[in-house]
Amino acid sequence: MIKKEVKLKDEKIILTDCDGVLLAWEDAFHDWMKTKGFTKKAEATYDISTSFGIPKTLGKKLVKEFNESAWMGFLPAYKDARSGVAKLVEHGWKFIVITSLSLDVKAQMLRISNLKNIFGKNVFIDVICLDTGADKDEELVKFKDSGLYWIEDKPENAEAGLKYGLKPIIIEHEHNKDHDVDGIECAYDWEEIYNIIEGV
Repeated sequence: MIKKEVKLKDEKIILTDCDGVLLAWEDAFHDWMKTKGFTKKAEATYDISTSFGIPKTLGKKLVKEFNESAWMGFLPAYKDARSGVAKLVEHGWKFIVITSLSLDVKAQMLRISNLKNIFGKNVFIDVICLDTGADKDEELVKFKDSGLYWIEDKPENAEAGLKYGLKPIIIEHEHNKDHDVDGIECAYDWEEIYNIIEGV
């Protein structure tokens, strides 16, 4: 959506997921679900149907509805993402976001506006929006063997990045804290991500 000409070798670029990495999607989704009359049933799970004790088809439908709602313009930053990203920007890094948000154009516009409002206008080279819940292989393969850092919270997407020659970092959540794969680093927050990338 932002789309600038990118020369991977000439710029310091970090690939990053959005929800649960840059923005606090989960907390906002749970607040939204309360307004719909749903109550959380289980902790420490990535799966919405398990978390709320509802059928998978309904869970997917509700995630899509939420991702295409006005809430997408107002998600808060995840943990210390704002300060961590700012420190990396000070060191010359820029970001490409790959997010499985929605193919709805207005939802994508809200996401970009939300990111710019929190992190600044010149932080993101591109924001690539895939369909709700879509795998990211089709985008990650475009950066094959580039050695770029790839920040994620979903283990499957981190492993896809590793397969394509990226350097994945998983940001820790309850649902992924036991994930341990050679070649994938783990970080509790953006301060740790900064330390990994800058070699502090």
